[in-house]
Amino acid sequence: MSTSPVQDASPGPDGTGSAPAQPVPDQPVPDQREAAGHRTPLRRAAGWFRQHRVVILLILLLCGMVALSLWGRTDADGVALSPDNPAPDGGMAAAQILSGQGVEVLQPQDIDEAQTALEEHPGATLLYLDPNGFLDNSQMEELADAAGRTVLVAPTFAQLAAIAPDIRQAGLLPADPGQHLLESGCRNEDALAAGSVATGGRTYRGPVTCFPFTEGGESDAGEAAGSYAATRDGSTVVLGSPDLIANKALASEGNAALTLRTLGPDETLVWYRAVPADIPVTDQPADPFAYLPAWVGPLMLWLVLVTALAGFWRGRRLGPLAEEPLPVVVRSAETAEGRARLYQDSQAVDHAAATLRAAAMTRLAAHLRLGPGAGTEAVTRATAEATGRSYAETDILLNQQRPGTGSELVRWAQDLHDLEEEATSS
Repeated sequence: MSTSPVQDASPGPDGTGSAPAQPVPDQPVPDQREAAGHRTPLRRAAGWFRQHRVVILLILLLCGMVALSLWGRTDADGVALSPDNPAPDGGMAAAQILSGQGVEVLQPQDIDEAQTALEEHPGATLLYLDPNGFLDNSQMEELADAAGRTVLVAPTFAQLAAIAPDIRQAGLLPADPGQHLLESGCRNEDALAAGSVATGGRTYRGPVTCFPFTEGGESDAGEAAGSYAATRDGSTVVLGSPDLIANKALASEGNAALTLRTLGPDETLVWYRAVPADIPVTDQPADPFAYLPAWVGPLMLWLVLVTALAGFWRGRRLGPLAEEPLPVVVRSAETAEGRARLYQDSQAVDHAAATLRAAAMTRLAAHLRLGPGAGTEAVTRATAEATGRSYAETDILLNQQRPGTGSELVRWAQDLHDLEEEATSS
C-alpha cells in the first residue's frame, strides 16, 4: 500500500515554516464508475424525475388545463337572449315555441342581413336587442321603418329617442331577492291575456303602460311606471326586462303568454342582436376616451393628486445629511492576519501565492515608475536592472516559481521580500 506525505500548515518551532508530519496511509477510494454501473434504469429515471420535477409538474398542469378547456367546450350559442342559446339567460325556449306555432324565426348575423330580411318580409316583427349601443340613430331608424312592428328589450335613452320618442324611461324596480309579481293594470289585450308577470329590471312610461309597480295597490298607467309600454298604434313595444323572454323565467306566471303574444302576431319574426361589426365606420378616428365611463376622468385626476401628495410626503428633505462614526474600526493588520489564517486553514497555497505575487508586482511597478499599464516582462526587466540580478533569476522568482506547500510558500515570500528590499533601496 502506497503512502503520501501530508504537510502541516501550522508554523513550526522556528517560525519559518511547518514541519512535515508522519506519513498517513492512503485510504482506499471506491471506483465511482463501478458504483455508477450498479444503478438500475429505475433509479436513473427516479433521479432524472427529481431533478426536473418542477418542469414536469408545470407541463402536466398545462396539459390538464388544455384538456379541461377542450372537454368543456361546446358549440352551443352562449349569447344572452339568443334563439339558439339553451342556457338560463338564452331565448331558445321562446324561439322554439314560436316556431311550433308557425312563426318563422329569422336570426340575422349583422345589420345588413337584418335589413334584407325585413325587406323580404314586409310587415314582419323586429325584436331589436342592442344592450351595448352599437348602432347609431340613423341605423336604428332604418330598421324601425323597415319593420312592421318593433319590440325593444330594456332600451336606453338613445334607442327610445330614435325608435319610440313617445316612450321614456322611468327608473328601476326596487332591489329584491326575487322577481316582482306585477298585475296587468291596463286594457291592452296582450297584457290582459298574461294577467300578471314575474319580472324586474327597468320601468317605462308611454301612451300605453302596463304592469305598473305601485306600493299602494293598482294605479292608472299614467301615474305609475310599468314594465311594459307601447305606442298607441302598437307599432313599438318596450319590455322592461330580459327576464320576460329568457328561458329561466319564461314559465313564471304570465311571462310566456306576454312574450309569445308580443313576438308572434306576425308570420315572421326577425330576431336581431347588434354586434360590434355593425358599428358604423366614420372618417374621423375614434376617441378612445369616449368609450370610458364618465367617472374615469375624476378618478384619474384624484389618483394623480394623491400620487403627487405621496411623492411630496415621502420625498421631502428633513435637513442636511449628518455624518456618523462607524461603530467598529478594524485595523488593516488585523484584516490581513485574518485573511492569512483563512488561507492557512483552507490550505489555499496557490491562492495565497497569487495574492503575494500580484501585490509585489504592483509595488515594484509603482516604485520603479513604470505606470499602471506596465506588463509583467517590463516590471521583471526593470527589477533585474535595479537589483543587479540577472533577468532569468528575477523572472523565476517573480513569475515562474510556484510554491506547493506552506513551508515553500514561507521561503518564497521571504525571497520575494528580499528582492523588493534590494529594488527599493537602490
